[in-house]
Amino acid sequence: MRQRTLSLAFILIFTLASCGSRGYTIEGDIIDLDEGDISLLDAYGHTIAVATVEDGKFTFEGKVETPCLAYINNARGVRYPIDIPVLLENTTISVTGDARISHVDIKGTKANEDMVEFKIRKDALSPNDNEGYLQLVKEMFERDSDNVLGAMLISNLYSLVSDRELIEYCDRLAPEFRDDAVVSHYRTVSQARIDTAPGMPFKDLAMTGRDSVEVKLSDVVGKGKATVLVFWASWARDAATIIPSLTEFCRGYQDKGLNMFSVSLDGDMAKWTEAESRFGIFGDSFCNGPEVGDKATGLYGFEGLPRLVLIDSQGKIVARGKTLEDISGDISRIFEK
Repeated sequence: MRQRTLSLAFILIFTLASCGSRGYTIEGDIIDLDEGDISLLDAYGHTIAVATVEDGKFTFEGKVETPCLAYINNARGVRYPIDIPVLLENTTISVTGDARISHVDIKGTKANEDMVEFKIRKDALSPNDNEGYLQLVKEMFERDSDNVLGAMLISNLYSLVSDRELIEYCDRLAPEFRDDAVVSHYRTVSQARIDTAPGMPFKDLAMTGRDSVEVKLSDVVGKGKATVLVFWASWARDAATIIPSLTEFCRGYQDKGLNMFSVSLDGDMAKWTEAESRFGIFGDSFCNGPEVGDKATGLYGFEGLPRLVLIDSQGKIVARGKTLEDISGDISRIFEK
């Protein structure tokens, strides 16, 4: 089932027009909130500010150069732990609710108010209503494409729409949001997947072997009937399951002209070498570290490991996927011609 939570894991930084000299004020009033200190945290859990709670009331004041995500958090060891997301903007924001229940109202900006509405409506959907959830996300995007919430909803749309649609949504954001790091990341990944979809020419990449000699993927493609490009790492959760079966299958076609070009994202050379031997990896195999490996996987729009690309002798991408089953049928068809 598709993930249904509003992605709040990123701190969203935007280049905006001047918001003036005024900062933000968060006025909190939470029934049954424990007395003592309460914290305002950034998206990574770092403390931005601390306020004192008296009779459920507290106030945070500060200033942000650009809108960003924060959390109001009273930590552990209390009767009713709270962790309330709030979008910081330089204005007055009110946070009211009851610590004994999950619902909290956030008012003062359109982005915050719509974020609360989004959660309420999402929670009201049945667990399997994927179409209803998609329509909700699209509706909220239409309402908030001019503010921080619209940019955040790109994270939700990313898993729900096609790559071409995702790019269209990114390009419909207000101009000041289009260069946001998160939005830019999803747009770049989607474009890379379009550019390396089956039927498209392969993207070349260069790796350095154990002998310090550079080898390009283009040096290998065309030397046989097909090439399997493999991105993996010894630490990847599914590597021990997928890679051994992949290499065993591919060995059956090695003498018939099947090449393998494997790129590991390992940072520990010893672990790479041990796994390479244990998994039975053959052909051109490289480990140039996670930074180089990330750039290589980025060319193909991959965001997980292992990942596989099947390229024919003419350099055309035939298939791409996560498991042997995603490419095995096409390998067999190539060699049965």
